[in-house]
Amino acid sequence: MTGNGFVPYLLRNLIWILLVAVIAFFSLTTSSFLSLPNFINILFNASVLGVLVIGQTFTLLTGNFDLSAESTLGLCGLLGIWLITAAGTPYYGSGLMLAPWMAVPILLLAGALIGLANGWLVTAMKMNNFVVTLAMLIIVRGVTLVLNNGQTAYSVSAEYNWIGLGKMGPVSAPVVIMLLFFVAAHIVTTHLPFGRELYAIGANRNAARASGVRPERRILQVYVMGGLIAAFAGWMLSARLTNAMSSMGEGMIFEVFAAAVIGGVSLKGGQGTVLGALGGVLLLATINAGLNLMNVSVYWIQAIRGGIILVAMLIDAQKVRYVAPAARSAASRT
Repeated sequence: MTGNGFVPYLLRNLIWILLVAVIAFFSLTTSSFLSLPNFINILFNASVLGVLVIGQTFTLLTGNFDLSAESTLGLCGLLGIWLITAAGTPYYGSGLMLAPWMAVPILLLAGALIGLANGWLVTAMKMNNFVVTLAMLIIVRGVTLVLNNGQTAYSVSAEYNWIGLGKMGPVSAPVVIMLLFFVAAHIVTTHLPFGRELYAIGANRNAARASGVRPERRILQVYVMGGLIAAFAGWMLSARLTNAMSSMGEGMIFEVFAAAVIGGVSLKGGQGTVLGALGGVLLLATINAGLNLMNVSVYWIQAIRGGIILVAMLIDAQKVRYVAPAARSAASRT
């Protein structure tokens, strides 16, 4: 491999190098890190973040992003429990007492509608995706507060909670579901025309349009998908916690971006893979688990998370600097 090709190659595969290095570090510094229960716990804790990252990855590939994903997660998670729970103390639900099989489609529809609103404003109204999704984050968080007057709703439904606490054989259901999501997303982005069109839109929207792709239609679709996936993640998280408060999911969007970008997905669009995003999710979950085993102060953990986000932005900047020119150079030689 030439010197000019080494840096882009390193940047594209950096996530796996970092993951191995982090595992090695915590294995040497904590006696209980290298254990099967710990790795199972890492996967379990990564599951909701992993599902949320998939929706964001689809959006990022088109050169857009969705800041409202965390509040969509919070609203839809609360909505699911609110619909199935008795009113008043101690459960603070709506009193509608819907069956879970009725409540879950409603919460998924709510997420899809939020995504549809985002996509319509970005594509049809030509509004800036940062402004639109930031405003939507605030609006949806406000709706979440209004929905249950700021009260925490509690779920006692085993059927609803299964997706967060259940088992599929010896493995936790959230872990299996997260992995199935990543497998499906990998197939879509690597083997289907839909996925190839997302890369084309992110790399050069005008060129993609000239080749017959309809960028606005695809961007609208990924926003709807993102909202739907965020709603599903909200169901998973509220089921795991068996409760939902109005602040559920706050701050998760930063971890979502950090995981995706460290995993190789560019904020500029058109670059990265779903498997790389999975590596980013596993890296963040591994760091959290290792720091907890080392009994690091929660305040330092917050500072370290901020540092990770900064590193993610640095990596993304270097990819724009090295990887994209290298790809253009390779294309010009073919």
